[in-house]
Amino acid sequence: MGFEMKRLRFIGLLLVTGWVSTGCRRTTAPEPTVSLGADAPLASVKPVYSGSDIYHRQCANCHGPKGEGVADKYDDALYGTKSLDALARYIERTMPEDKPGTCVGDDALAVAEYIYDGFYSPVARARNNPPRIEPSRLTVRQFRESVADLFGSFGAEKAAQTPGGLKAQYHQSKGMNKKDKQVLERIDPLVRFDYGTNSPAPGISADQFSIAWQGSLMAPASGLYEFRLRTANGARLYFNTDLAAGDANHRDDSDARRQPATIDLWVSSGGERDGVAQQYLLGGRTYPLRLDYFKFKEATAAIRFEWKPPHGSWTVVPASVLSPDSSSSVWVVGTPFPADDSSEGYERGTAISRAWDEAVTRAAMAMATQVENRLARLTGVADKATNRVEKLKEFCVTLASRAFRRPLSPAESQAWVERFFKPGVAPEAAVKRAVLLTLKSPEFLYPGLTPSKDDPAVASRLALALWDSLPDQALQTAAAHGELRTDEQIRAQAERMLQHPRAKAKLKEFFQEWLVMDEANEVTKDPKAYPDFDHQILDDLRESLELFVEREVWSEASDYRRLLLADDLMLNPRLAKFFGVPAPATDEFSSVKFAASERSGVLTHPFLLTLLSYHKSSSPIHRGVFLTRNILGRFLKPPPMAVEFMDDRFDPSLTMREKVSELTAKEACRSCHATINPLGFSLEHFDAVGRFRTRDNLKAVNATADYLTEDGRTIQLRTPRDLAGHAAESPEARRGFVRQLFRYAIKQAPAAYGGTTLENLDRRFAAQNYHMRKLLLDIAVTAAKPSGHSPAAHPPGSPQKLSLPEKPSQHAQLLKP
Repeated sequence: MGFEMKRLRFIGLLLVTGWVSTGCRRTTAPEPTVSLGADAPLASVKPVYSGSDIYHRQCANCHGPKGEGVADKYDDALYGTKSLDALARYIERTMPEDKPGTCVGDDALAVAEYIYDGFYSPVARARNNPPRIEPSRLTVRQFRESVADLFGSFGAEKAAQTPGGLKAQYHQSKGMNKKDKQVLERIDPLVRFDYGTNSPAPGISADQFSIAWQGSLMAPASGLYEFRLRTANGARLYFNTDLAAGDANHRDDSDARRQPATIDLWVSSGGERDGVAQQYLLGGRTYPLRLDYFKFKEATAAIRFEWKPPHGSWTVVPASVLSPDSSSSVWVVGTPFPADDSSEGYERGTAISRAWDEAVTRAAMAMATQVENRLARLTGVADKATNRVEKLKEFCVTLASRAFRRPLSPAESQAWVERFFKPGVAPEAAVKRAVLLTLKSPEFLYPGLTPSKDDPAVASRLALALWDSLPDQALQTAAAHGELRTDEQIRAQAERMLQHPRAKAKLKEFFQEWLVMDEANEVTKDPKAYPDFDHQILDDLRESLELFVEREVWSEASDYRRLLLADDLMLNPRLAKFFGVPAPATDEFSSVKFAASERSGVLTHPFLLTLLSYHKSSSPIHRGVFLTRNILGRFLKPPPMAVEFMDDRFDPSLTMREKVSELTAKEACRSCHATINPLGFSLEHFDAVGRFRTRDNLKAVNATADYLTEDGRTIQLRTPRDLAGHAAESPEARRGFVRQLFRYAIKQAPAAYGGTTLENLDRRFAAQNYHMRKLLLDIAVTAAKPSGHSPAAHPPGSPQKLSLPEKPSQHAQLLKP
């Protein structure tokens, strides 16, 4: 009997027996009644329970009487997207957890109807969890990006940099004049030279010469970078710094007026030396650099400019991040911050701790000190100007206006700026106090906390959605002219902003999170099992995946399905040798096709397969969990107990699949591992470093698995392409991707912007042929437009309730006029 027929029969039975009426549904669970046939013996009479009664008897102990969740059992509130029939099938198969298979037939349908009507349906979700925007502060990333743009907005806009290397000027030296005569100017892709005893160029003697490299470096991702100079000669590196007035002639003699060098190896000792420096950089931004080098009668000449980017290892700085174009210094907050809350799978600013408040204070004080030290350059006001005080006031008012993302009223100008400029107070001290107060103000730190639907608020939300930062000048101008009123106007600005490197950097970080790429920090492999795997291979694998994702996201089609279905890998010669395929024609990464049965997009990318493996063996559980949550968009509750996989406790003749099947055979594991295991088993043709294999522990690999979809269909997975094909066409997987991108970009749940927001975005995503960049635009416009919901002042029952630190900040004394 079909579930729809069972449902109709069940509803009819309830109507006959009086459990429900044609009016309102009862909200309490009455005592069960019995259904008596004409000849039925009393002993065979079976009680008929309502869905509410079944739920409270068998489900509430894990999910809570009102579906609110139970600590240490199922923490999350009941929520899902299954249809009524799919929910009933799921209950029949897996519930209750301690006795799956005991709630079947009409009982399963009854409790499914109760759960659907009570918790799953759009009406129920709106009733139980009213849409609200969680009040939040800037995340750490948003704080750093906003500070950089706030102070950077007082400089001239720079044109986009052209990658390819640094401008190099080769000079003949003469005595102490290291740049006596320029002989050659060219673009050098790398700074990796070993001249030995020879001259660097015709017309230059080999015994003494100098070279000046200058331009910009673009940081591909945010994080801590290390830079290193290696030379036996003299060298200085200036990075992300303002050149002093005497540096315009490009001289770097020891008596020249200059800024302190980032790395200073100017005085040679005759032997090769290393100079190392660390700097925190923001991804998607360009940083000015100048590298001065000279040889003076040493036996040989050589220099290398190297870096160690986040998640990388030491290598020569590549031409792809170097540009001969100049750029302005970036105001980078290098202060360490406590990590943001990521319990929902994405970073958000819904919790405030004393540690966070103190970190903001330290960062604000550091920025205020920088302003004081660079005041003339930043404001353009000379120290002896007769109108200096008024000009500095104007600067502080403009700074606060940009930080608050809206114009200041006269009263606000007085409160935030004017009161610090008093007789007896040095103007520099007044500026420092105004800057400090601005960076610590709620108006800056808590954007959107006060509901507003005016144009500046729209601009603020759009900038946060696409850049995690402040509106730029073009967006501020649009807001001032009332040009952010319609979807078309907002979308036009969003399309412009999406082409900026900051948007590309943000989208890149989303995919790093979605593909759990940052979990590579602790990856090691057994050197006996994988002797040719090292940190260079791991770094190359990461770059391979990054290049693949970038290619697909920024292609004209930007098709999400290509992320899952592409049959090639981006390989360089070292990786080609590692995977036993013909090497590319150049030393650069290029596309190498594989058999469609062997490779299928990110699902089989060796970097992910390497991350989701053990030290010397594959891990179907890690891979299965990733596929369930991140690729297929299905929910998994935390395991009832943590079970450590200990390889030495299994029969040594077993394959990994056999070990996992034995480990997860208990009934308590079955409900989740019935989904996890088949997905993980489907990738068993790949070892712990992502290479294709046909045997595991001397046995033929069995990667065939039966996977039960969320809507109750059974799919046989024989190759990774079977799984990728299902994921590419699955509405649940597609919605899961939309949900994760929305949460990352906006730091809020889609439902906060309306009960049908996720469905509307998903429908448009499918209609636009799964175009990822257009999806981000739709998300940004949805969150920015004035029709959005207002924030809730206090999220009911939220453990992440926004609250201020217990005691005043340590900067209070500095704010006293």
